[in-house]
Amino acid sequence: MKKLISILCILVSLAAGGQVGTTSFVAFDVETTGFSPASERIVEIGAVKYLDGQIIQSTHWLINPGMPIKNSHVHGITDEMVAGCPGFSETYREFQDFVGNGVLIAHNASFDVRFMTAEIKRNQLVPLPNPTLNSLTLFRRWFPDAPSHKLGELAKHLGIPVSVAHRAEDDSATLLHILKRGIEARPSVTLEQIKTTANGTYHFDGSRKK
Repeated sequence: MKKLISILCILVSLAAGGQVGTTSFVAFDVETTGFSPASERIVEIGAVKYLDGQIIQSTHWLINPGMPIKNSHVHGITDEMVAGCPGFSETYREFQDFVGNGVLIAHNASFDVRFMTAEIKRNQLVPLPNPTLNSLTLFRRWFPDAPSHKLGELAKHLGIPVSVAHRAEDDSATLLHILKRGIEARPSVTLEQIKTTANGTYHFDGSRKK
């Protein structure tokens, strides 16, 4: 079976002088029953920790959404696969423990953050305070000459191997490799500069900071 979708998590700790150097980030991705956060649910969260240029840990959670999965044709997750899985509340607590103090990052972050925000409110949970960077905006500015900024196509443009698309773990790993390439080209870049380049951060309480 292909690896299940994962939200990639990268913990961030600034190096001396504020440079990213030993910083770790949290790249995350979710898979859902459909496309509307108001009426649909998350069916999988995946996580991969990245520190000092290396992926050091990964995990994923399948979630029982309590409703039919209409998007199985997109991600391959079926009703049968999640039938015995926990709901969002239990999974979210484990996700919080995994993320810790990490700075999250996601490609087209507004989609993932809106779904996480909706699930958190629906289940009356406390939002993580961690900021989320939008790698789509960041990569558009870091790699302006790329013909496309879709993860797979951008990775190919940069000569980075690409595995299965629409699997969160694979997509998030690709994101991290691209992020690493961008940081290596900017050895003195700081986290604050990355936030500015990414046009601010998204938050699980529904707010946006620039």
